Amino acid sequence: MAENSPGIAALHERIPFLLSQIGVHLAEDFVRRLAPFGVDPRMYAVLKALNEADGQSQRQLSAQLRIHRNVMVTLIDRMESQGLVTRKPHPSDRRAFAVTMTDKARDLLPALDAEGRAQEEEITKHLTAAERKAVLRGLQRMSAAAGLTPGVHPKLA
Repeated sequence: MAENSPGIAALHERIPFLLSQIGVHLAEDFVRRLAPFGVDPRMYAVLKALNEADGQSQRQLSAQLRIHRNVMVTLIDRMESQGLVTRKPHPSDRRAFAVTMTDKARDLLPALDAEGRAQEEEITKHLTAAERKAVLRGLQRMSAAAGLTPGVHPKLA
């Protein structure tokens, strides 16, 4: 068995590798957690955005979540067919539709959010409260330094 070259760290000692490894694990796990609700991460992101500001146009949602407008149309079509959102004439732009959450979506959102909290609890259960805060602050700083938009997953697009 060959020894590692001096000064070359193993992958499990590299922060980018570990972040990527954990990220893939968490992304796949989150998809599994949402599946029983008939929702995927993009749909969840749209519901979270509408929960913050209901009645946005598809164009606004597309820009906010960095989801291509054609993909957004298809996504809203799917969500509408599932009874999660409705389209109504936009009050200030007659060429656009306002996307609004249905009662079904409002009732579903707390359960979806609970899945996210449960996932966070599971992945951080071996950390102290202080360590959790430090990890969160460090990840937020790295995300900002990389120019990523807060609250927008780059794989949504």
